[in-house]
Amino acid sequence: MAGLDSLNDLQRATLQLLLKQGKSYDEIATLLKTSPSAIQSRAHDAITAVGPAAPDIGHDRRSEIADYLLGQQAASRRAATREYLEDSAGGRAWARAVAGSLRPMAGDELPEIPAEPAEVDEAFEALDKRVARQEEVQRGSQIGTKLMFAAAGLVVAIILIVVLRVVDGKDEPKAKTSTVTRTARTTPTEQPRVVLQGTLRAPRGSGSKASGETAIINYEKANTFRLLIAVKDMRPAPEGSAYGIWLYNSPAQRLFIGFPKATVSDKGILEVVADLTPQTPTFSQVLVTRERVEKPIKPGRIVLRANIAVPPQTPPATTTATTPQSQATP
Repeated sequence: MAGLDSLNDLQRATLQLLLKQGKSYDEIATLLKTSPSAIQSRAHDAITAVGPAAPDIGHDRRSEIADYLLGQQAASRRAATREYLEDSAGGRAWARAVAGSLRPMAGDELPEIPAEPAEVDEAFEALDKRVARQEEVQRGSQIGTKLMFAAAGLVVAIILIVVLRVVDGKDEPKAKTSTVTRTARTTPTEQPRVVLQGTLRAPRGSGSKASGETAIINYEKANTFRLLIAVKDMRPAPEGSAYGIWLYNSPAQRLFIGFPKATVSDKGILEVVADLTPQTPTFSQVLVTRERVEKPIKPGRIVLRANIAVPPQTPPATTTATTPQSQATP
């Protein structure tokens, strides 16, 4: 396996345009007045040159991984490649070796390579300890950028059951008001206002029956915001993975909220409450993903997605500068 110094000038320049400047095969082809397939072939040759021999995964898989590492796949193809890497030890090993060779040029811009099973076990053991420590600290009512999930069933059961029609796996008629009629001793005494809300749905073709509701609520006097999620017909996360929660606009604008403290119940119910700071940036989507690492930097496989928007009955003029607003999905 050779390093970047072994590449010829054209190969090195192609990788720099792809990795440092984020260009696509099509854009480079237009710049150099050649075909996208020629640029792709040159990039693949460069990747092969800096990667180890891997006859067990085959030429097509190496090409697929090369496109993945170079950021040249559509979202669906990227998800399929990531799934392959999750299941293929040989594919992961080759991808890691290539990524190591590319890192001096790409820095931290390379896509994530799924962890080895042993690493996942170690990560989740560390996560359990970290969550326990966070819970101990945040019992003192600390609210900051380090976000912590409250116990499931406290605020979700009170607000989403009343406002957003999810209850024990059965649909209730949707409420016509945007405030709740009951409060809990774990919440501020004022009634919250629903700022944004949306319906969580599984991606088309996933075969999942899971669905739910999500909302961001605001206690104005306390200047407190919370993200609420209630899902029904949810399957437990596969072994070696966990569900993660994200606020999302685009690959460049995303915020990992964390892992739900509560697990999926025997009835397939998942309930989540997360405190948000007033300075939380504006996002237009809520994602429930499947994660295999402790600190994901990009959303994993999307299990549920919701576009969140201001409820029709809430006049936009009532929002404030610190209130998250809905945006058009990029």
